[in-house]
Amino acid sequence: MSNFRKILMLAALSLPFAPASVDAAIFGLIDTGELYSSTNGGATWTILATLPVNDAVGLAAGSSTSELYIATRSGSVYRSVNAGGAWTAVGAISSSDIVSFTITYDGSVLALTESGTLYRSTNGGATFAGLAALTGSNFVSLVRGPLGRQYALTRTGEVYESQNQGTTWAAVGNVPVSNAVALRRRVAELHLLTETGEVYRSLDYGHSWLPIGAITASNMKAILDDGTALVAATETGEVYTSANGVTWSTAGAINQLMVMALGTDTPLVTGVDGEPSPPRFVVRAPYPNPRVGTGGATFPFTITEPERVRLDLFGVDGRLIASHAEETFASAGAYAIRWDPSRLSAGTYVVRLTTASGRSASAKWTLAR
Repeated sequence: MSNFRKILMLAALSLPFAPASVDAAIFGLIDTGELYSSTNGGATWTILATLPVNDAVGLAAGSSTSELYIATRSGSVYRSVNAGGAWTAVGAISSSDIVSFTITYDGSVLALTESGTLYRSTNGGATFAGLAALTGSNFVSLVRGPLGRQYALTRTGEVYESQNQGTTWAAVGNVPVSNAVALRRRVAELHLLTETGEVYRSLDYGHSWLPIGAITASNMKAILDDGTALVAATETGEVYTSANGVTWSTAGAINQLMVMALGTDTPLVTGVDGEPSPPRFVVRAPYPNPRVGTGGATFPFTITEPERVRLDLFGVDGRLIASHAEETFASAGAYAIRWDPSRLSAGTYVVRLTTASGRSASAKWTLAR
């Protein structure tokens, strides 16, 4: 095997884990009770069912794509066993301000109120009991995170975490916003959406957050991961998608006045309390790329602990062309190294970033004259 092929293999192995492509169904919950469905990433939508309630706050799958649950703000819980075609009331929560719910790996249903009370059902939503009282207020979202953790979000950006299935909670992070609307997990990352379209991401269990992109729309309502991309919707039904949370494009529209929530049929009941942990070293695409004319480029990356980082530049034949001296970064966060390797010919190169702790990742960089 050539050196260049070895480099490419190492680069592929070092990139953050990405979910496999799946044809997940996406659901849109409307304030008039209709349930809409899309099987092409939000491009087109069809009405699937009409619910006897108009205040649904979320939809989640249980142990299969056919077993779906819906919870409402007024506390009623509904279940479908035929992928959303028909729904049956299964239980009720003694609260009238439910804002979000999720399902744990063992099948328990957790529901969060706006005021911070967390309820749990261990019998498929039939009965609920109070499990915990979070110390914050004005909660808007509840989501299952990496490694079986649970996360709750307030309107003003406070992020709370539970490492024991919701029994106890601690504040772990704070995003400087006043209009947060939803928190969602994508593999081992957490994404936060604001009403005005700003998107933030955390790679370290919700402790630190970075703004990574923005949707050019207002009155944003919901965000989810459908297995291949992030999907977000406005209150008026416009749907946007992104492969990475940084750049967003219009996908389609539900064409309804008020969207309450989004959901998918990805099963959450796995029976296994073990999931991917956040990547500790993430390399982003260099810019400008391609670089035209003279000048260097910026090579961005994210670390979740203090590190020393070195850059190496390889040609298409696998030959080392140049190296940038190791730089020290004293804390977790997003950084970039500005570098102008000298005497480079036009062409495509592989830039490999390596940390002192032994992690590495690569990106392609093209020069044009």
